[in-house]
Amino acid sequence: MGKTTRGIVAWLVGALLGATAWAQGVTGDAVTLVQTADLSGSRASLVKELNSGWRAFLAQVNERGGVHGRRVDLVTEDDKYEIEETRRIVRERLQRNDAFAFVSLIGTANAAAVLPLLEGAGVPVVAPFSGAEQLRDPQYRWVFHLRASYAQEVEKMVEHVLTLGMRRIAVFYDDDAFGQDVLKAAEAALTRRHLAPVARGRVDRGSVDVARAVSAIAASDAQVVICGSFGNSLVEFVRGMKQSGKSPSYYALSFFPAGASIRQLAGDARGIGVTQVMPKPSAMGLALVREFHAAMRRHAPGDAPSAIALEGYATAKVTVEALRRAGPALTRPGFVTAMETMTDFDLGGVRLNYRKGDHTGLKFVEISVVDEGGRLMH
Repeated sequence: MGKTTRGIVAWLVGALLGATAWAQGVTGDAVTLVQTADLSGSRASLVKELNSGWRAFLAQVNERGGVHGRRVDLVTEDDKYEIEETRRIVRERLQRNDAFAFVSLIGTANAAAVLPLLEGAGVPVVAPFSGAEQLRDPQYRWVFHLRASYAQEVEKMVEHVLTLGMRRIAVFYDDDAFGQDVLKAAEAALTRRHLAPVARGRVDRGSVDVARAVSAIAASDAQVVICGSFGNSLVEFVRGMKQSGKSPSYYALSFFPAGASIRQLAGDARGIGVTQVMPKPSAMGLALVREFHAAMRRHAPGDAPSAIALEGYATAKVTVEALRRAGPALTRPGFVTAMETMTDFDLGGVRLNYRKGDHTGLKFVEISVVDEGGRLMH
């Protein structure tokens, strides 16, 4: 079937579906996916990186005629990482009923604030950019995850440092939904091994006042600090620990390489362990990685082919595959059913699993280390 014929079929299907379906972010020639994300605050560089992979995949899909003749559009709305702004955007979109699905929501607390609204409205959510357990409640039938959970990332950290003989483990965390989730995961992983954190240090959400956290953790003589923090607060904590004369090993979650953290720390970032929830971008033996590099060269030549960008690319690939499986008569329930058929789906050397009652996606976690040049060594 040629591109013109596919377009006519899609238009006819759209006409049959009527205005109600069109108001759900589906028209005869386009599907609209919406993302709420921080485009102007501390997570802006992370969002840019993630979305470079998203847009590279969509660009190659759309230049080939889209999905069943429809272009797939990603619309990102700036919520400034503010929960109330996230709520406002989602409520307005629900009122207009013009988003087919929400994708790659940024921020654990932000996503937690709107998932009940979206679930209640029957709007699919694909790959919230968070590993928080609270977002993975089985009651959310309309929510699908891609990345491994924070608990899985922290479990890998604890397992790794104990094999190195280090048992004095502290936790530094942002006092928000993300940081508290990491703290709980660390406490649980240590409890299973009859251990407990030797110290806990917290920083208020959005603050860089880390003095008390530095004091508590420095006094504990921790060998390792698990960092449930991101951005400027983590940068200031590492600098503060250095000024205290202490030099524990640091382990950060997969967000750490995105944005300015490594650049701000410069040489102080060397040796930091980082969990990764996607294959390394240099793993050219994987078809997924080869496809990703080719798409980035063609559609995002100025952007680095990073692990975060690869996550965006993989998320787009999963979403588009479900749109394809849902067929020309696209509906939200049909999309959810299509997602649940993606059992043992091969992304290109990496296998993803969704089924009814299990929307966890990938369980991939590995550990990298930042080298002297600010790059991740695998």
